[in-house]
Formats: sequence, C-alpha cells, structure tokens
Amino acid sequence: MDALDKYKKAWDKQPEETNKVSKADIYKMSRSKSSSIVKWIFIIGILELLFWAGLNLSFVGSSYIELYETLHVETFVYSSVYLHYIVITVFLILFYKNYKSISISDNTKTLIQKILSTRKVVKYYVYFNLIFAITINIIFISLLFNDVDLLLEYYNTHGIEVPLNKDAFVTSLMISFSIAILIMFLLLWGFYKLIYGRLLNKLNNNYKELVKLEEAT
Repeated sequence: MDALDKYKKAWDKQPEETNKVSKADIYKMSRSKSSSIVKWIFIIGILELLFWAGLNLSFVGSSYIELYETLHVETFVYSSVYLHYIVITVFLILFYKNYKSISISDNTKTLIQKILSTRKVVKYYVYFNLIFAITINIIFISLLFNDVDLLLEYYNTHGIEVPLNKDAFVTSLMISFSIAILIMFLLLWGFYKLIYGRLLNKLNNNYKELVKLEEAT
C-alpha cells in the first residue's frame, strides 16, 4: 500500500471537521502521483523513439539501399521513416505538455480534466503505432510484389535460394511476410499493453479517486 492509499483510508475514518485538511493533502499527493505517471509516459516515449530510430537506421543502412533502389521503393521507405519520426515527436511534445500542466494544476476539477486528456493522448499514440506499423508493412509488401520478376532476379543475383516456380516463390514470401507481420503486431500490442496499459491503469485509478474526492467536496 502506497502513501496515497494510506491517506485515503485515514481520510475516510477521520471526523468530518478535519476533512478539508485531509482533502488538500490527498489532492497534493494525487497530483504528485499523476505527474509522476505522466513523466514516466514521456520518458518511455523518448526511449521508444530512440528504439525506433535505431531499428529504422538498421533497415535503411547501406546493406538495404541496393535492395530499395532495385525495387524502386526507396522513396516510400524514407518517407515512412521520417513521417514516423515526426508523428512520434508530436506525441512526445503532447506528453510533455500534459506532464507540465498536471504538475501545476491548482484544483481537483482541472487535474481530472488533465488526466482524461492524457489518457486520450496515450491511447491515440498506441493506436497510431499499431496501425502505422501494420499499414506501412502491408504497403511495402504490395510494392515488392508489384514486380515479382525484379524481386526474383534480385534474390538470384545475390545468391539467395528461392523456389524455381514463380507461384511457389510468391506463396512462400506471402506466408513469411504474413507471419512476420503477425508476430510484429503481437509484440507491439504486448509491449503497449504491459507498459502503457499499466501506467494508464494507475492513472485511471487516480482519476477515480479524484472524482470521488470532488463529489465529496
């Protein structure tokens, strides 16, 4: 049991005439706890941006440039990478603004509104990353299959063993890409559920307690 829970239990048991003091104390701790949660959301967002940056750099490095140029998808790859950076940066700015606004909230009603706003932004962030990752990969695969002969030629030129039959080649690639996309989606969903889901649950519990506190005022 954390300090905020102890305060809330003590507030429930104490005489009516001392409630105002305890409410102020509980509010201060709720604000501090909410601010801490949002700060962690911001920090994790930055770490995630660095992770995506490292991952993207590995896939747009020199070893892949030839492939992208051969298949004429380099413009799409670079555009999607930069778009991802831009959108994540926008979300990080929103996370930071929410963190600062919660830190200086001076009443319960304002804090409740800020918590609701933060929850909404985090959910949009998670939805964006999941949808973006799946959509970009589907488009990328579609572009690759736009010219199967060119893809097959690239594989043969670089000594990559592929089925001799074109239909078998396409089928094997489709199965491989489908499995890869499914695994990626499950990993992303699991990560967001574990990290952001846990933080949002804590923020939601704080929100409920603040609503209860506001109604009791």
